[in-house]
Amino acid sequence: MASSRDIEKQIDGIQNWVLVSNKKNVLRGLEKLLSKGENVIDILDGLYRGIKISGDRDLAGVLLATDRRLLFVTSELSSPQYEELAFGDIRGIAFERAFSSIIVTLKLKSTQVTFKTFDNRSAVTKFIDIITGRGGVIAAPREDTTLRLLDEINSTMKNLEEMNRSIITGTAEAKKQGVEEFSIDEKSLDFLFTEAKKINRTLAELIGQVDDKDFKSALANDIILLSSLCGMPDGTLSAGELIFISLVLMAINPDGSDSTAAIAGEIFKGDAFPPDRKSDLISYWNTISGYIKKTKPGVDLEGYSLKTMNLLENLDRGQGTRNADRAGTALYTFAQCLMKADGSLSPEEEERLKQIYRLINRGTAVSATAVAIKEAEEEETLEKVMEKINALVGMDKIKEQIATLVNLIKVQKEREERRLPATPLSLHAVFYGPPGTGKTTIARLLGKVYKSLGLLKRGQLVETDRAGLVAGYVGQTAINVDNVVQKALDGVLFIDEAYALIPDDIGGRDFGQEAVNTILKRMEDYRDRLVVIVAGYTEEMDRFIHSNPGLKSRFSRYFYFDHYKPEELIQIFDSFCKNAEFRVPDDARDRALALFTALYEKRDRTFGNGRAVRNIFERIVERQANRIAALSPLTDEILCTIAPDDIPEEKDLVG
Repeated sequence: MASSRDIEKQIDGIQNWVLVSNKKNVLRGLEKLLSKGENVIDILDGLYRGIKISGDRDLAGVLLATDRRLLFVTSELSSPQYEELAFGDIRGIAFERAFSSIIVTLKLKSTQVTFKTFDNRSAVTKFIDIITGRGGVIAAPREDTTLRLLDEINSTMKNLEEMNRSIITGTAEAKKQGVEEFSIDEKSLDFLFTEAKKINRTLAELIGQVDDKDFKSALANDIILLSSLCGMPDGTLSAGELIFISLVLMAINPDGSDSTAAIAGEIFKGDAFPPDRKSDLISYWNTISGYIKKTKPGVDLEGYSLKTMNLLENLDRGQGTRNADRAGTALYTFAQCLMKADGSLSPEEEERLKQIYRLINRGTAVSATAVAIKEAEEEETLEKVMEKINALVGMDKIKEQIATLVNLIKVQKEREERRLPATPLSLHAVFYGPPGTGKTTIARLLGKVYKSLGLLKRGQLVETDRAGLVAGYVGQTAINVDNVVQKALDGVLFIDEAYALIPDDIGGRDFGQEAVNTILKRMEDYRDRLVVIVAGYTEEMDRFIHSNPGLKSRFSRYFYFDHYKPEELIQIFDSFCKNAEFRVPDDARDRALALFTALYEKRDRTFGNGRAVRNIFERIVERQANRIAALSPLTDEILCTIAPDDIPEEKDLVG
């Protein structure tokens, strides 16, 4: 049986190990599970719902692929639980993207297990490739997954082009015979016009806010892509659907045509569709057809995700915005209205809507380097940064500490400018507290505070933990630390679960001590260019700080992050709903508050706080989408309202 130290040496090189929380619990479980000579190949971190354990709820932990089998080990239970799956028992694999996660389904002989991970798509596909290459495991047929719809896109794009030719020909013939174009009743037309105007208002705001030359093109491309999917399975669109697509695309105006912009301005200046403008919509199909031809090669069929969402998710991560949520809501509203434009919804169309929902919410990961570069480019005044800090939910004591620190720095700088004696000021800090309480967010904003005060040139945040610093052999750890420090120079180095650098059951025999010594040396070498913030649970961090006199002397500033209270959790939930333009009536909000209160009262120190709210919000949006998919006709109120039944019960959530 291998020791936890030997196991950690083996898996330190696996990239996803960096993301795993409570590594000590996982290692304790693996000590009992791994057979002699068994090697771990890859890891996913997330939430598991299995057979013998966690049958009716999700358990946090890691899913490991070894060279012999699959293993799940819990990470948040002091006494680890586990489940193993033989490769030969797996009959198929499928995965799909939710709002911020990927759900992997493993189909067995008579049942299935699911694993919800927050790792990126490339990590998930790599993990699945390992499984499919072992023990006769086969990937689930594409027609058994939500990805099958993407195989149909190319042919439907061609159908749209053919439709355009028939519409133009048919319209010319209709004019000869004095027949009105587009047979659609006024009530349906008014509904489609109203919904298109609301969607266009959101999309116009996004186009104005997103500083990226490719955004408008990506948005139009994805609108066309969704239009093609809504026209399936027969590949045709009704008159109402054609009108609706034209109304939305004309307002986006992907080609930047002055005449199109003028016509769109005339059409949307009133509260009702001007009947004399129907011919303009028909004529616009020529432009749409041309745009399809021009953009079709850029459709990302292999990536199984929308370019609009990928682009916005990357920008959101760098800027702290929520534009991806807003765009996702607008795109799904577009798909729902388009699918129901003919006044009915067949079971096949209802299923297609669910597939489109999943397609919209398949995202992509963003590199830490890209985020750091974006943050470094941002210029924010101290007032703006403090506004962001004060706008955060809760954290009253943290806000007071930061305000005091800012005042202290200002006074010190004033004394220096007047050549008066100044007290040495340490910016390095210790963040105590459970997960999901905003420690990383505050660290990022502190970097911007220091930059705005002239203490740091860039103020970017570089986040790491033990796995990013400690290597498995002598000498390499110092190199790893130096690489991370170089990225963090002129900014903030944030070390999460820093106590893991000096495990309490290993002591000086571990390479983590080498990492600590190197960090302390670099803090001295770059005293004017580097701020280090270490974070973790209170007791473990106290042990860590007192384990080395150098640590205690350099970290003299302490911030305590407490669990969010139920009234604060519901405020976080409110912000998610507001960003995604959802309305939550009092009865639904009361039910959500009751859920957060129950979870808070049963909390332990690993309670997910803000992360738990995000997961619950994601579950609510999925439940709402399933509830309203079959409703027709849609209204703005239905699309944007969270009902009490959309709020999950406590038993359905992580225990």
